[in-house]
Formats: sequence, structure tokens, C-alpha cells
Amino acid sequence: MIRSEVPRLVDAALQDLEPQQLLLFVQSFGIPVSSMSKLLQYLDQAVSHDPQTLEQNIMDKNYMAHLVEVQHERGATGGQTFHSLLTASLPPRRDSDEDSRPKTGLEAPQGQGRIRALAQIRVLGPEDDLASIILQLFPLNPDPRWQNSNPRPLALALQQALGQELARLRQGTPPAPGTAARLLQAVAALLNSPHGGSLVMMMHRNHAVSCPLMRLLYQYQRLVPQDTTFSSLFFKVLMQMLKWLDNPAVEEGPLRTQLRSFAVQYSSRHRINDVRGGFLHLADALAFRRDADMISSTVRAIIATLKSSKKYNVEPELVSKVLQGLTETRSPYLEELLAALFSVNPETSPHFAATGPIAVVSSLLLQDQEETPVKKEAESCSAEMARLGPSSGLFVDWLEMLDPEVISNCLDLQQRLLFSWNKDKGLSESELPSFRPYLLALLTHQSNWTTLHHCIQILLCKHQEQRFDPAASLDFLWACIHIPRIWQGRDQRIPQKRREEFVLRLKAPELISLVELILAESETRNPNSEEAAGSLIQSRLPLLLSCCHGDVESIRKVVEYLTGRIQPWGSSSMGKLCQDLLLRIYLQLPEILVPVPETLLSSEGATDSSTCKLDALIHRFIALLSDSSDSKASESRLWDANMACRKLAVAHPILLLRHLPMIAALLHGRVHLNFQEFRQQNHLTFFSHVLGLLELLQPQVFQSEHQGALWDCLLSFIRLLLSYRKSSRHLAAFISKFVQLIHKYVTSNAQAAISFLQKHSDPLHDLSSDNSDLAMLKSLLAGLSLPTNNSTADRGADSEKDDEAAAGSLPLVSVSLFTLLTPAEMAPYMKRLSRGQMVEDILEVLTDIDEMSRRRPEILSFFSSHLQRLMSSPEETCRNLAFCLALRSIQNNPSIAADFLPTFMYCLGSRDFEVMQTALRNLPEYTLLCQEHAAVLLHRAFLVGMYGQIDTSSQISEALKILHMEATI
Repeated sequence: MIRSEVPRLVDAALQDLEPQQLLLFVQSFGIPVSSMSKLLQYLDQAVSHDPQTLEQNIMDKNYMAHLVEVQHERGATGGQTFHSLLTASLPPRRDSDEDSRPKTGLEAPQGQGRIRALAQIRVLGPEDDLASIILQLFPLNPDPRWQNSNPRPLALALQQALGQELARLRQGTPPAPGTAARLLQAVAALLNSPHGGSLVMMMHRNHAVSCPLMRLLYQYQRLVPQDTTFSSLFFKVLMQMLKWLDNPAVEEGPLRTQLRSFAVQYSSRHRINDVRGGFLHLADALAFRRDADMISSTVRAIIATLKSSKKYNVEPELVSKVLQGLTETRSPYLEELLAALFSVNPETSPHFAATGPIAVVSSLLLQDQEETPVKKEAESCSAEMARLGPSSGLFVDWLEMLDPEVISNCLDLQQRLLFSWNKDKGLSESELPSFRPYLLALLTHQSNWTTLHHCIQILLCKHQEQRFDPAASLDFLWACIHIPRIWQGRDQRIPQKRREEFVLRLKAPELISLVELILAESETRNPNSEEAAGSLIQSRLPLLLSCCHGDVESIRKVVEYLTGRIQPWGSSSMGKLCQDLLLRIYLQLPEILVPVPETLLSSEGATDSSTCKLDALIHRFIALLSDSSDSKASESRLWDANMACRKLAVAHPILLLRHLPMIAALLHGRVHLNFQEFRQQNHLTFFSHVLGLLELLQPQVFQSEHQGALWDCLLSFIRLLLSYRKSSRHLAAFISKFVQLIHKYVTSNAQAAISFLQKHSDPLHDLSSDNSDLAMLKSLLAGLSLPTNNSTADRGADSEKDDEAAAGSLPLVSVSLFTLLTPAEMAPYMKRLSRGQMVEDILEVLTDIDEMSRRRPEILSFFSSHLQRLMSSPEETCRNLAFCLALRSIQNNPSIAADFLPTFMYCLGSRDFEVMQTALRNLPEYTLLCQEHAAVLLHRAFLVGMYGQIDTSSQISEALKILHMEATI
């Protein structure tokens, strides 16, 4: 911007610049005169504002004053105040200085200054600024109009001073800091400045001055090899200068040839004598990207020295730096150097401890792993291949050779190599190092048990703070369960019902850490894909279940943790992952999660999840429920299947709802028969059972994910009512339940229910007109304010969408469709069942209740306590009728089965033989309805048979057959 010809850009660039920045830009090249004038004006302002700060930032006032004068000669204006500051504080010049530096005025002829400079060589003192002298010898921006200075006197003065120091060293005088050290430091400082490249180019052009000076510095370095500071700085200066001169655009010259010769001779001589010094120089050469020939010669010399030496002092950090550089330059001597370096006994080198080689190799692999991946040259090229290339495999082989257990020496370093994870970078699975799975395999196959246990404890530590890669950690834990050494010596024939062994034996806090790793992996690997995250969770579920090993307490701890995380995280991504994992655990272990957690009942996604262990059994139940044969055996199987499905609808509604599409499909293709055939082939029974299941599945069945299957079922019910509208008196109970279900649907999900009813309003109106006694259906149609037939006859797809959008706003008439029974209405019957009544009266009341409950079984809930008392009655008729009514009540609402468990257990253990026999006869049916306590019931029946010397095997066997539906085979 400063070099621009547009004044506004120049003003914008110079605004708010610091004084040191102004000084830097004044010394830049190629700045137009107009921009330089503005720079000088800003410097004048800086002098007026803060002269002390500006003066402190000026290194060479002579050079700066001369530069201002040169800019004035170019035509720039301004800078007078700044020039006055420079000239006012300059010390008086010595005669020798005046002789060697001609005045800037035009009154001093150029020829006279040259004659004086040749007549007398200037003597340099400690107070001379050598950096300023170098800039005078090699001006960064030479101008043809300013050729009034002769650099030869200054060059001769420097050569004379260096020659005198070399002469003193050859005479045996101890070396002391002098001109050589100061000159080398000045050159190094200028090379590190922004104008280092320009200085090297000027030295390359003016090789007549630069070559003698560099030769003298090289000779001085050879005479003081013990001065490692000077030697290292000299070698660094050589590398920096060669870095600029090795540009293909720079033509060959004497200076470049001389510097190459110095570098090769110096590095070769020092490598042979000192391995550590050789590593230092090789590191500098690699840092400045030296040519391959010099690097190869240096490496060969180090290898030769290592083979001939028995000990050396090289820090692992320096070795790592050199090996990294050799790797990047694809050195062919890398493998040979590693062999020579690691073959030395670590005990003989104080700086290279026993774990030194392992630390070096591990740090190289880890450094490559933690750095930001570079862009891949090809899609098949991994991130570490772009840096390490084939050498990554070489380092992995050496790590295996040095430490077969991979993680037994440098614990922290190797843990990071195997399990480290940079969460902020969010590396995908394809960008992770490809050698990590191999190292994990070495760890699991070659480590001892102590090392494996320690790694497991570290990975599942409660305070790990997400330091480890969850995918690598879970892969390692899964591999630990399947280590071949565990199963050596075992029977090769695996039993069909083999129970998986508890290998890891994790405690509750470690299980929670395992769950966190599973969630973290799913969140980071697939942040935007719920389906992919679910698949990842499903793949890790066997590991979690194996670590739980069927322990109820462990699974409850996991469920409590997930439930506690779902509430605060809500609908966030992590909350959904927790809910998904909890659902998948439930699908695999439904018998343990009883009752079902409330968070699962209100969640969605069960239909899209993986398979469930009870899917096959539920499929069998539903298939039996739809059986249309009319034999007595099929009736018994049908009743058992209905009871099992009703129990599932109450205890595990999620599992049964997964099969709702199957139930809806089985309702199809049945209403084409005449009504008599329809009843005889049990199709009406199947429809009634399905309707009863839908009643028990409320309100979960009304969720949006089940809408398609539910509408299919409701449409099949409507087709049934339309097909047999003339036989409506036989369908009165079915119609009543159907209308109740529709009413509950409207109450729970009004928008979806009204949308369905609007689409199928015509058949409902026809059904209502054909059956004038269906008051409940008429009330529902009136309450829903459904449109008439004419208004819906010619609707298209667009108008249906409008109806769905407005369905939630339709007016509803608040009517009581159903008469609810109250305790007051049942009070006379309960009073007649109270204690002290005659057996005949009690039996009469039970008979009345039996008649009423056939139509409305829900009334039995008012008599639960009375029925439980009468189940142990000594009167056989009352007892049998009480058992029948109790089972009917449980069949209507299987959720109350556990309320009758104490009474049933008491009857099984009763001293009254008749009471015990009655309980045993009803054992299979009650066990099916109370499956969660089946083990307790069957165990009690077994004890009764054993201690009472009664054969109870038939009842127990029948109960087991019903539980597994084996009676259907």
C-alpha cells in the first residue's frame, strides 16, 4: 500500500504506525518519492511527539542521516526535523573517520577522499559499529548518484583487524573476544533481519570484498575449535547464506563455491571428532534445507563415528529433531543411522537413558500424529504418509523391536501415541494414523497381564477428561475380551448354550466411563447423521452388555446414568444419543428393565432400531392370534396368545408396537366372507383381540411414528363395520370399543385423529345412518363437527393438505360418550360380599357379578379385595368362581396381576388341600399373566410338590409350555 501511487491508500497505510515501523519502511526499497515524502513528514511528527522513543529505536544514526540526505537528492520533501535530531546527537568524528568517510556535501571532491583512504588504513576499535560498516561495504540500495564513497578502506581495515587476531592465535596467544566474534555476530544479526536476503545478494555481487572476509572467519574458526559458540554460529551463518544463494535464479559465483567448501569441510571434520557436535550441525543443515550431497556425507560420517565409538552424549530431543529432518528429506541412510544409533548400549551414555531409543521413536510417531494433517496428494494417501512416507513403517518396526509391549517403558508418551485424541481438531476416522490399529494389536497380543490391566484402568478412569480417542479405547477393550491367550487350552467345541464368560469384570464407575466413551465416539464421528450414530452405538452394544454380564445391579447403574443425562440434555444431540443407547439396551434386555423407564415410553425410534431378542416370540404370538382354524386346540392356543399379547401390551408396550405394522397387515383380506363364515373362522375374534390390544397400548399407540400402522388398523375396522352393517347387533360391543378408541385418539392426538376421520367421514356417516341406535357414534360425529358427504366428495390432494393443517382448530362438542361406573353403584354388591353373609348369598352375588363382568369386565376392579379373600374360601363353588373372576379381571387389565401375587402364593401354600389344588389348576394361566414373577410362582409350586408329596410336574410343565408357546407345536 505504501508503494501505491494512490494518495488515499498511502495515507491509510501510514495511519497509526509506530515509530519503529516508520523507521523500517524508510529503509525499504522501491518506495515512490511521493510516498517517501509522506514517510518523512510522519517521522517529523514523531520527533515532535516523542523524540526519546524514536531515538532509542535508531541503531545507526550516521546511516539514517545519510539515508535522509539520499532521499532529499531523489526529490523527497520533509524530514528536516528528523535529520536535525540525528545530526545533533552525533559524536564528533575522528580524523581517521573523516579520512575514510567523505562528507556528504558536494564541496569535497571524490578523488581526494579515495587518495586519503588509500594513504591510511583505518584502525577499528571496540566502539566501532561493525553492522554499520557491513552495510557501507554492501549497501542494500545502491544509487548511481551516490558513488562518492570508497568501500576499500573499510574492507582493508576489517581484513587488517582479522589478520592481526589470526597472527596472535598462531603465536599461541589465548583466544579472546575480538573483531572476529563481533563481526560474525553482526553478520548473523543482519541475516536475521528483513533485509538478510538483500545483504547476501550484495555480498554475492561484491565477492571481491566478501570472499576474503569469509575466508578469514573460516580460518579463525579452524584455529579455535574449542569455541563451540563461535563454531555453531559460523556454521549457522553459512547455512543461512547458502539458503539464499541456492536459489536457481542466482547464478554461480565465487562466494557460493567458497561457502559450500567451508560447509563440507567444517561439518565433516567436526562430525568425526564429536558425535553430538555432528548432530547439532546436521540439525542446522536440515533446518536450512541443505543439498542432499552434504547431508548424506554428514550422515555417513556420523554412522562411522557411532560404529567406532563405545559411548556418546546425545540428547533424545536432538536425535528426534535430526531423524525428523532426515525423514522429511527422504534420506536413504535413515535406516542405517537408526541401526547404528540404537545398537549402542544405553547404559554407556549418560544423556541417552535406557528408555531413550523408545522415547525417540515414540515421539517421532506422536509428533507426526498430533500435527495438523497436510493436504493429501492422492485420495489413498493417509495423513502420516504425507509426512513420514515409508519411514512410518520403519519407526513402527523399531518400536516393536525396542519395546515389544509397546507401552511398558515411556508410559505417558506411548499412551498418547496409542490413544491420544485432539477433540478440537475433530479428525475423521480416515485422518487418524494408519499404524495405530497395528500398535493396538501388538499391545493386546504381546503385553503381560499387568500392563493390560493398567491400560484398562487408565482408559476407564473417572477423571480421564476425554483425553483418549474413544474409538481406539473401545477397540482395545473389545480386543482384550478376545485375546487368544485367554482361550488357549479350552475345548474347541463350543456348546450351543454356552454362557459368555465375564472377562473384564468392570466395576460400576468403570461401566459409566465405558458408556461415556460410546457416547463420545458416536457424537464425534457422526455429528450430523443420527442413522450413522445409531449404527455406531449398535456396534458397541455387545461390548457394553458383555461388560455388564447380565448383572442386574450393573445394568441398573447404567440405566440410571443414562436416564439422569437425558433430562438435563433434553433434545440435544447428546440427549438423543443417550436415549438411543438406553432404548437399544432395553431391546436386548427387556426382562431386566421392568417397569419400562418413563423416558422410553415417551420416546420414538423403537421401530427403526435394531432387532430385539423377543421379536421372534412376539411374531409367534401374533401369528397364533390370527389363526383362523376352529379346533379346540386352536382355541386354547388363541386364548394363550391373546393373554400373552395383552401382558406384553401392559408390561412392554414398546416391543409390541414394533410389530404393529404386522398386526395391521394381518387384518387385511378377511371381510370378504359372509358374516357367519366370518365368525366361525374366528376372524371376528381376531379383530376383537386386536382392538383390545390397541386399548391397552394407549397412549403410546397414538404417537406419530405409529400413525401409518394405526390408521391401517382403524381402516380395517371401518371396512368390517361397513361390510357387516346389517349384523350390527352382533357387533354392538365391538362398535362401542371402536368408538371409545376413536374418542381416546381425539383426546390424545386431536390433529392426527381428526385428519383421519375427515378422510373417512363418508363410511362413518353411512354407518350412523344405517344404525340409528348407535348414539355414541352420532355423538362423536356431532362433536367432531365432521363435514358432510357433499363437501368431501370432490376433494383433491391439495384440499386434503389444507384439512390436515386446520384439523387442530376444529370445534369439538364436549359430550360424555360413556357412562362411568362409580363405587356408589357397586356398593350394594360389595355389602352383600362382606363377611358374615351366607354362602348362598355370596354365591348369588358372585353370579350376578359374573354376568355383569362379561359385558363390562372393568367393574371387577371394585371387588379385588373381596375376590382375594374368597380365593381361599373352603367352599369350592365360591372359591372356583372367585378364581375365575380374579383371572378375568387380570385378563382385562394385566397390570394388576402382581396385586394378586400374595394371595396366590398363600393359596399355593395353604394347608387346605382343596384350596391348594385350585391354585395349582390355575397356575399356568396366572403365570402367563404374571410373567415378571414366574420364577417365584414356579419355585413355590415345586416346593409344594416336594414337601407335600404332590405331583405338581404337570402344572409346572404346562406353565412353561404356555410361557414359551410350545403348546402350539
